[in-house]
Amino acid sequence: MHLAVPTLFRQISGGRVRCESEATLQLHLGRIISSAADLEIISERETFSVELEKPLRSNGGKRGRIDVWFRLTDGDGREWRCAIELKFFKRENHREPNNRYDVFKDIARLEQCADVADLGFMLVATDHRHYVDQTSYSSDTSDFDFRHGREYAGGTALTYKTGAYGPPITLAGNYAFGWSECSSALPYLLVEVPPIRLGPA
Repeated sequence: MHLAVPTLFRQISGGRVRCESEATLQLHLGRIISSAADLEIISERETFSVELEKPLRSNGGKRGRIDVWFRLTDGDGREWRCAIELKFFKRENHREPNNRYDVFKDIARLEQCADVADLGFMLVATDHRHYVDQTSYSSDTSDFDFRHGREYAGGTALTYKTGAYGPPITLAGNYAFGWSECSSALPYLLVEVPPIRLGPA
């Protein structure tokens, strides 16, 4: 991810890739991850697979979909699985403050994906500075803050105090939010999210 994501945004910045939607971002990220894996695989026993919109299921039924999921198996049969959630917020489709809530909701989902992933990532891209370095947010929605330089302490309840968009969210992990290339037209945020592994009851 630390190779694929910067490569994708360099391609966007350079004009090789035109990205106008979250689906396009998802497609090209999957393409670059697949290309990077192909360059590393040298043994016929090594395998790689990638899926977009991978369905997740829980005991109670559907649990939603993961935007990008891939699995890599080495020559000794060891397996690594990665789940990636994407958000692409465009200024013209301003949907605030619901978008900020949705990012934390997706991080919470990634934390709960230990059954299908060994590692998770949250990727947010935007052409709207509101998410990157806005001076302040309203007190009703200020809990949901992933601006550049902000941090989240695990166990802190995040409450959406306006309306009934969604219930409070509490994450298990600690997170530091650092936007890459903050001065560019399309800055992005990449956050590593370790899935929670529950021990025996």
